[in-house]
Amino acid sequence: MQRVAVTPSTMPELLAAAAAPGRGGWFFHSGHDVTALPVKDLYARALKRATDLARADVGRGTNVGLVGQNCPEWAEWAWATWLAGATLVPLPAPVVVGGSFGEQVSSLVAATGCSVVVGEKRYLDLLVGEHFAQWDWSAQAPRHPFLSPATTSSGPGATGDHASTAGATEVSPSDLAVVLCTSGSTAAPKGVRMSHARALEWARQNALHPQDGAVPAMVNWFPFFHIAGLGLLFQVVTPVDQHIVAMKHFLADPASWLRLVSETGASHVVSPSSIWSEVLEAVVGRPEGIDLSHLEQLAFNAELADPDMVARVRDVCGPRGLHPGTITVHYASSEAGMISRTTPGHDPRVDSVDLAELVRSGHALAARPGQPVKRVVSCGRPYPGGEICVGGPGRPLPEREVGDVWVRGPGVTDGYVNLHDSESFAGGWLRVGDLAYMDQGELFVTGRSDEVVVHLGEKYHPEDIERAVLQVTGLSPRACAAFSRQDGQAGEFVVVVEADHLPDLPRRASAAIADAVGIAPSEVLVVPHGTVPTTPNGKLQRSKLRQMHARGELDQWRT
Repeated sequence: MQRVAVTPSTMPELLAAAAAPGRGGWFFHSGHDVTALPVKDLYARALKRATDLARADVGRGTNVGLVGQNCPEWAEWAWATWLAGATLVPLPAPVVVGGSFGEQVSSLVAATGCSVVVGEKRYLDLLVGEHFAQWDWSAQAPRHPFLSPATTSSGPGATGDHASTAGATEVSPSDLAVVLCTSGSTAAPKGVRMSHARALEWARQNALHPQDGAVPAMVNWFPFFHIAGLGLLFQVVTPVDQHIVAMKHFLADPASWLRLVSETGASHVVSPSSIWSEVLEAVVGRPEGIDLSHLEQLAFNAELADPDMVARVRDVCGPRGLHPGTITVHYASSEAGMISRTTPGHDPRVDSVDLAELVRSGHALAARPGQPVKRVVSCGRPYPGGEICVGGPGRPLPEREVGDVWVRGPGVTDGYVNLHDSESFAGGWLRVGDLAYMDQGELFVTGRSDEVVVHLGEKYHPEDIERAVLQVTGLSPRACAAFSRQDGQAGEFVVVVEADHLPDLPRRASAAIADAVGIAPSEVLVVPHGTVPTTPNGKLQRSKLRQMHARGELDQWRT
């Protein structure tokens, strides 16, 4: 596929250009029900909502929070926000709401400066605070108008001319299009600034250009508030049919995702490594109706690719039509957009390095027979127009030496909302927060820098510890997490495992870690299912679990 120039310079211009051809659109799948929303229809609905926003004096300089599950209303209000000249702030919306959701999201609303939050009533009812208005997205006006009735009824757009209202507020490429909240998997969520120019760059990088001019299909379950889901609303440079699986139905039947791929003849799918465990288990248990021969790319993204899972996807999906070379790895972040990717048509390279030497010296040397090994999946080469430096700006490390990942390019943000971070930005470069090494022009990410377990001066990644446990238990990747003790001595680390009451599990887990990694945990806790916190898209929240452990909040099975 070849990249082509995109002439629009702002999101409103891109959306108008996308609606003109009248091809492509969204298909929202909820169980057996499907709602079709062609691009031209979505654009018309978004123009009407942009009028509603303009009447409430929501426009350029206004941050609009959006909270809810993937559905036509989410897409409609997101586009309407851009057409009104305002800034979109996607807010997390887990399928099951409970605990401190209201306080956490309300804090995000305040930190990102939202004047109004639009969304599903069940989420809005849990928000607290007087600094923003709430707007049920099925209503015509905010629940608590923050303007006088006269202004609301006679403001811009009161004539009912949707097109003129939406176009009344001009935006520039440097204006904010999105404030994207980070996942909060390793630290408190932050609001990443995304200008219209950066959003357009994302659209260019991810545009699909089939050689025959046909409209390709994609099947996605990512929530729209995640960068991988939000990107679908940008992906209108060329016509695409986007099939969206409702998250609750995906979780209930993970294999439904691949069955829909078969039914639609989709050419592209993306998913994080940890999700594949449940998907493949469901496929093996019920393989009928799955044909993946149409897929051109099956991309691992959103987290480090597990080499064992890459191999298992190949083994399970190969007999179901997946062609060799279809699997790719995409490396991206909220702050940098797309950073690198492996070459389509070639299986991603897996490097085997000496684990003892890696943790001791930071050098990725070839594995020695009989010694612990760390296998690392390549993240490929930089996206066109981007640069990667391992080590630091202007001081790259030699090949196969581990250091901080720094990136520079048109997709990199210029900072966070209401937060100054001088340690992560330097001369147009961004420190991503990952550790990696380069080899033959390819990037190999070893793990997060702020999750490293330091034991007797040597640096271990929690993924290696967790993988050792999972290999002897057969549990889901999201059922185990390792972290340094917050209230213990240096070098002590804890492993938490979600499982049924198994008195022998701590001993087996400790032995597996010692054999595979060479160190032993200070504590192995077996906890009930649902204890280990994850982000709404399934990413482990090790830092939150560490805090829960320090506060004594982990209920464990008593032996």
